[in-house]
Amino acid sequence: MKRNYKEYVDNKMKRYGIEFDTSDLNENFIPYFESGERVTVKFSYGEIKRGTIGISSGWKPIFLLMLTKRSSGSSYTINKLDEIKRIGGL
Repeated sequence: MKRNYKEYVDNKMKRYGIEFDTSDLNENFIPYFESGERVTVKFSYGEIKRGTIGISSGWKPIFLLMLTKRSSGSSYTINKLDEIKRIGGL
């Protein structure tokens, strides 16, 4: 599933105007949001989880770690302090 971050931002800017705020998005996660690759994320509080990167809706989005393709709702929020530890694989 190929997604385009710039397109996403452009669409949200059209909808929310100057209120749209990407300041909570960790830019290191953009390539994995676009590619849909599975990644392993180490959260700032020490937990490590694996999944794909999604994004919340609204005027101030955050990246989300979706554990499975069927995930909806119960995802992990990604902040500026979280980091990618591994790409793909188990």
